Amino acid sequence: MTSCPCVPRALLAVALVALIGQRSAVAHEAEHTAVAFTFARDGSFVLDVTNDANWLLLRLESFVAMEGGNPGALATGTGRRTDEQRDERLRALASLFVDRIVIWVDGHEIRPESIEYVPPRKLTPEDRLQPLAAYRLRGHMSPESRGMRWYYGMVADAYPVTVARADGRSDTDMIVTGDAWSRTLDLGGQFAAPSRRELAREYAGRGFESVVPGGAGFVLFLLGLFLLRLERAAIVRQVATFVLAHSAGLWLTATRAVTMPPRLIGVLVAVSVVYVVLENLATRELKPWRLAMIVMFGGAHGAVLGDRFAVVPAPAGQKIVALLAFNGGVEAAVLTVLALATLGVMALRLSTKEARTR
Repeated sequence: MTSCPCVPRALLAVALVALIGQRSAVAHEAEHTAVAFTFARDGSFVLDVTNDANWLLLRLESFVAMEGGNPGALATGTGRRTDEQRDERLRALASLFVDRIVIWVDGHEIRPESIEYVPPRKLTPEDRLQPLAAYRLRGHMSPESRGMRWYYGMVADAYPVTVARADGRSDTDMIVTGDAWSRTLDLGGQFAAPSRRELAREYAGRGFESVVPGGAGFVLFLLGLFLLRLERAAIVRQVATFVLAHSAGLWLTATRAVTMPPRLIGVLVAVSVVYVVLENLATRELKPWRLAMIVMFGGAHGAVLGDRFAVVPAPAGQKIVALLAFNGGVEAAVLTVLALATLGVMALRLSTKEARTR
């Protein structure tokens, strides 16, 4: 009995198709695409398009070649770019990337006004996946805009799109299938300019929430100041210094008069909590240098608040009102924390006193 030669050929064909499909799946998984729109009251928007940096470079270089250009030369003898060279090349290809997307609003295209390449952060042992890069685009559309469709012409697999509306009504999440148009997104009603009272109420709430419950480091540092010495004069001097320092940091950062690297800010906030705990353990005296340290660390805490304020841009011409309200909300949170701490200390003293009298 002879074997049919067509059988192994058929098996080989099946294996070849499976191998190609597997390689295609791996290539698509390398995209790691995610898209996020954030709208502001004045019609401005921030668009973050996130991808794996190495995949992104390969795709953009392929478009360079198709358009008759000269792909960037590999800079090392091993045939691989360093991460820094890759990121520099991606910055240079930003204008090419813009041509691969379409923002279609009410029957016409909206072109971004600026584009910034955001390189991936350094890989850490805690990361399960490679950190991603992003192109951050900023633009503006008419406050009368009603509907938007989105197209990203470089991807093959489905990817998530998140839309954060300016009115905070609800975030829209959807999945777009690869090289296809999104469904029409409703933009209506979010660009109506709020009154000053509504704006102040909105930003005061954001300021309060940035501290309680959103500012654990801020609260711990504040409690450390409170607990150094339970005397009114010591508490007032420290808290007043901290309020002035974090308010200055907030305004300087929110207005972009001063910028600080996020990593440095995070380190200073963490060190501030450690510092105040250790000094409280070492002494109960308000040392001269403590106020200087409060100024430095307060500026770092204020920078964190400034970044949180800037997440959702204030309407044009009302930034000062929004900042004042946000700062007021922060100080209301400070008073709340101090009031709760005072009540806690009073309750502890009362319970201790009652225990001694028994």
